[in-house]
Amino acid sequence: MLNNKVSKAVRLAIAFGAASTAAFSASTIAAEEGAEKVERIQVTGSRIKRTDIETTVPITTIGRSDIVAMGAINVSDILNQSPVTIAGADQSNSSFSTSGVGLNTTSLRNLGESRTLVLVNGRRFVSGRSPSSGYAVDLNSIPASMIERIDILKSASSAVYGTDAVAGVVNIITRNNVEGVEVNAQTGISSEGDREKYSLSLTAGNSWSTGNVTASFGYDDDKGLKPADRAFSEFDEAILLDENGNEYVDKVFSSYPPQGRIGSFNGDGTPYQGLEGGEAFNRAAFRQLVTPLERKYAALNIKQDINDEVQFFAEMNWNSSKTYGSTIEPTPFATNDVFIPERGGVGGIKLSNPMIPDLLRQNLMAANPDLTMDDNIPNLVRRMVEFGPRSTDLERDTIRIATGFDWFINDDWSLNTYVSWGKTDQRQDSGGQVNIERAAKAFDVVENADGTLQCADDLAILQGCVPLNLFGAGTVSQEAVDYIKVPAKIAGQTEQFIVSASLVGQLPIELPGGFVGVAFGAEHRFESGFFNPGDLAQTGASSTNKSLPTDGSYYSNDYYAETILPILDNLEVDLAARYSDHEIVGGQTTWNAGIQYSPLDTLKFRASAATAIRTPNIADLFGGRSETFAGVTDPCSGVTASDTGNAAQNCLSIPEVAARVAADGKFELTQIEAQSAGGFIGGNENVKEETADTYSVGVVWQMTEELSLTVDYYDISVEDAISSTSRTTVLNRCFDVSSANFDPSCGGNALRDANGALVEVNSGTGNENNIETSGVDIELAYKLDTEYGAFGANLIWNHLSKYDTTGIESGETVEYAGEVLTPDNRANLNLTYGMEDLNVSWRMRYWDRSVDSVEGANFNYTDFTPLEKYNNFPSVVYHDVSAGYNFTDNTSVTLTVRNLFDKQPPVANQSSSNGGTGINTVSEAYDVTGRYLQLNFTTKF
Repeated sequence: MLNNKVSKAVRLAIAFGAASTAAFSASTIAAEEGAEKVERIQVTGSRIKRTDIETTVPITTIGRSDIVAMGAINVSDILNQSPVTIAGADQSNSSFSTSGVGLNTTSLRNLGESRTLVLVNGRRFVSGRSPSSGYAVDLNSIPASMIERIDILKSASSAVYGTDAVAGVVNIITRNNVEGVEVNAQTGISSEGDREKYSLSLTAGNSWSTGNVTASFGYDDDKGLKPADRAFSEFDEAILLDENGNEYVDKVFSSYPPQGRIGSFNGDGTPYQGLEGGEAFNRAAFRQLVTPLERKYAALNIKQDINDEVQFFAEMNWNSSKTYGSTIEPTPFATNDVFIPERGGVGGIKLSNPMIPDLLRQNLMAANPDLTMDDNIPNLVRRMVEFGPRSTDLERDTIRIATGFDWFINDDWSLNTYVSWGKTDQRQDSGGQVNIERAAKAFDVVENADGTLQCADDLAILQGCVPLNLFGAGTVSQEAVDYIKVPAKIAGQTEQFIVSASLVGQLPIELPGGFVGVAFGAEHRFESGFFNPGDLAQTGASSTNKSLPTDGSYYSNDYYAETILPILDNLEVDLAARYSDHEIVGGQTTWNAGIQYSPLDTLKFRASAATAIRTPNIADLFGGRSETFAGVTDPCSGVTASDTGNAAQNCLSIPEVAARVAADGKFELTQIEAQSAGGFIGGNENVKEETADTYSVGVVWQMTEELSLTVDYYDISVEDAISSTSRTTVLNRCFDVSSANFDPSCGGNALRDANGALVEVNSGTGNENNIETSGVDIELAYKLDTEYGAFGANLIWNHLSKYDTTGIESGETVEYAGEVLTPDNRANLNLTYGMEDLNVSWRMRYWDRSVDSVEGANFNYTDFTPLEKYNNFPSVVYHDVSAGYNFTDNTSVTLTVRNLFDKQPPVANQSSSNGGTGINTVSEAYDVTGRYLQLNFTTKF
């Protein structure tokens, strides 16, 4: 099938090791021309073996030589430098999260990690994310030492692989041809003398007449970085305006100082002087620029022929990833968090409280003459440094086993079966939190006859209560810390079980181009997960918002078919279809259709169309609800008796609302009522699947024996994209219906008090947006062998034409193309040279100029208008070089220097929309480490 010179375009790129328009995923390549029998190979994107490498859909391959040259320890180091992928979570942008800290995930075309299907040897891998926050494979769990190559299928493939393959597929092919023992040791350090990395792995393999085995064991340690280690992230910063209205960068520290603050006074009563007086708080001193990460892993691949017709295989992966020393700033505490006056609370710390310094009491009374000794003091805010930084020591253990049998029925047919099971356990110790219920007890103090202070509640004293004195620096005793602190133990688990069988072969139907290839199969997949926040977080007694547990499961039964129709020697049509019966959302059908045509031996045209789905995951369906007090708009606010329309009439049908309208003329909320509508946001069992329509058109041209070019246009439209539904949207949808269909409780999501004011509005995930993206991928590969060595060049370029998101509720479209995470252009250019035992490469990575926000979602900290100068990011080119030398046939050393010219990232601080919290830049786009040197030593025996 199309076995012509176009295949050389692919083989050329594979031999070069950087990228190709297609890739093979079996252990052998097609037999040499002239052989009587042409061996068939398996290609990513199809279950049917074929005689050629290229397919109707574009595939980019990252080869093992690239992995070695890049000095990659982690799969994310490899993937997220490709122009078609971007980090979903990395060790910088996840550093401020709780359950996601230390994750490394990937996102094709920035459509989201949940729309990118990651496979290992063509089979699904268990998620590493907490089931409360999403679904994505943690790339930490797949050791780079076991990787032969990575195929990036840049087209929807739900008909072949099932749900989640909306943006495409990342298929990680592991090594199975290792002979002997291979020891690899790596070490790295930045030019600043920090972020040390150490890695040691042992990979061993053996082959015999009826099978082979490959195993790998390893340990690596990435020491990470603190913001203080780099000038651009050393301080809390924002964009300000000078007297002429020009933007500039300056420090903007937190107004929650360690000495406490009440209005314009410090906790001890002295005037608060803020940043100028050195009394503000620099949160960056406690945060992470790169989260430290320690990994231990083991992996095993084995194949064994049972007899001439049946082969057994097994794959096993175990990985333990652990963050350590991962912190953010100490808890920002406010007495209003305890007494909640904005929601009607009347408690507080009275001015007569004996803990209050006389100077503070005098200054507060002078500032507010109406204040009496029986009144509560204004809100006191304080950084709880005595409790230490908020820490997140998290450990993820992932284990995955896939095993099965391949039965070669005859030369034309085979039955492939396997069972896969995987589990990720997450254990987390979080420190630095405050028990607000005990804080209330510790604020209520009395003075003894001897002048000492004690808690007023006798029972609280028996439980260890001592006064919590926040009025000054260092005033919190260790005894108070021991009584108030909240050590949180958090645990979660994700589990996956799959049974699959497929019958692959060719029908006795011969077309002019050959026999018709087909594949039929069925797959059962079961997903489950739970996540338990800390005990006090579940009750709402912690200084964090109340969080409820996650617990849920679902199954899906899929049935699929695929065919390849060799219409002519130079014309092929590929078709595939799948029916998925999902336990929660029901049945969906997806399909793929592709065509490739070669009018010349050196030229091939291809086109494809496909539908895809993303069914909701555990987090979407069952994610435990978390408390929120974000603003919500009551559609009944301002309603009068004469108002018309569905919303107004439904409001007036609520007795409490109608009573206030009758008494006051309209339903007008007080400030406390307007601010008191709390609620929860989490999963939603009524959320439906996302659907997508995708198209691609391309050409592969073998211009000369040494030079090949591929160009592919793509278009992806996602409908009913899943995201969190705003609570205001929940209310608007509930009230904007006919009176016959109106439910005052909005399905149990809205609760009003006796005066008609909302006190609780709940929400969850929903199908809220449509996404459209399109662009062009260009790949150019060149290789020239001369008497002076082998020269190579490879260019991968992505041009983004469109990335639009449209709100289904509002109908408003935001055009994100040109924003920093969706730049107009990204490209990699890799130049190589090899001569005998020497190999040298120079890689250039280009990120186009972009803006922080296309819709003015950022602001300066002076008049809070959108950024102008600092909304723009310049284009960036990173230069990475490597040189490797083979001292013997079995021993080699490779030196890699990344970011050779120490390019510093642009500013994206607190004022920005896309900047990572606490790192003052955008880690998905820009290097945060600086120049980095890595030495790789490999020996085999």
